[in-house]
Amino acid sequence: MSLSRPRRIVVLACVNAILVVALTIVALSRSAVAQGGGPLGRATYAMAGGQIADTDMGVVHIVDETHQEMVTLIWNERQKTLTPIGYRNLAADSAGAGKLRP
Repeated sequence: MSLSRPRRIVVLACVNAILVVALTIVALSRSAVAQGGGPLGRATYAMAGGQIADTDMGVVHIVDETHQEMVTLIWNERQKTLTPIGYRNLAADSAGAGKLRP
């Protein structure tokens, strides 16, 4: 069953109109935010590399400036992975720094 040429044009115009409406709905809908609604929210980070004293093992220190936390990672050459070796809550450390010790 073949459609006549004018009828094909009408069908294609209707399909195009439906696609334009769908595209408009998608474009105007709320966009996804990858960093938005998590428990920690958006954060800023700083990173510094270094070495463990008296070895040739490299480490990287990553500081979450927003939440005042720091983690230290070491490169595991055999497994080709970063392994966490230390964590500090910098906010707790700085809160306790002003207290006098007996």
